[in-house]
Amino acid sequence: MKRFLILIVLVLAGCGEQSPEEMIKQVNSSGTISDEQAESLSKVMDLDLNGLTSITDEQAGSSSKIYPGILHLNGLNAITDKQAKSLSRVEHLYLNGLTSDH
Repeated sequence: MKRFLILIVLVLAGCGEQSPEEMIKQVNSSGTISDEQAESLSKVMDLDLNGLTSITDEQAGSSSKIYPGILHLNGLNAITDKQAKSLSRVEHLYLNGLTSDH
């Protein structure tokens, strides 16, 4: 019985993790991404985050790890030089919303 209870606790603890699809949906609806989400989603090879409206240097660095891959960040209207340098490593990058740079 004790082993069964431990198993239930372990299963429930793992249920708190979001799938990549859930994370993408959350990011696109909120317009923001956490460092942890950016790192986790860097393993997705075709990533559509067009709802994302801002990104940090660290998040840009994590996102650039999807090489080779496709990254859509059309919701961003500005990025820094450091972010541009990080994101330049992405093979197929879409930044159609950019209107200025910082």
